[in-house]
Amino acid sequence: MKKRIMTRRRMNHVASELSNALLLMGGRQIDMHLLREDMGLRLRIEGDFALEHQREMEIMARLLQPQVRDPALVETYWELAGGDQYTSESELALVGQMLDAAVVEVSEGRVRMDLYLSFETKAR
Repeated sequence: MKKRIMTRRRMNHVASELSNALLLMGGRQIDMHLLREDMGLRLRIEGDFALEHQREMEIMARLLQPQVRDPALVETYWELAGGDQYTSESELALVGQMLDAAVVEVSEGRVRMDLYLSFETKAR
């Protein structure tokens, strides 16, 4: 039960950070769809951003899809991340570590994300 509560709290953090990032990058419309699946939570986000932020969005996509995820890092630091202590890039890297799976597609002025957090504790 505790894992499910923590998963919901983490997904809330993920949604908040990503919607904030999109707004900061000039987003005017953000569509979010949260699904509760049998084994976890899935968040689908689609939105726009100002073209001058294309490079930053591509960096964000890489940060959300790390090749190696470190659960120990997340357990230690995810609640400590605050806007005044961390750069937005380091916060997005931490969000990427929190996820169990992520697919992020960036095109010119648009981004589409499919993000997943499992209720089960497992090696990643």
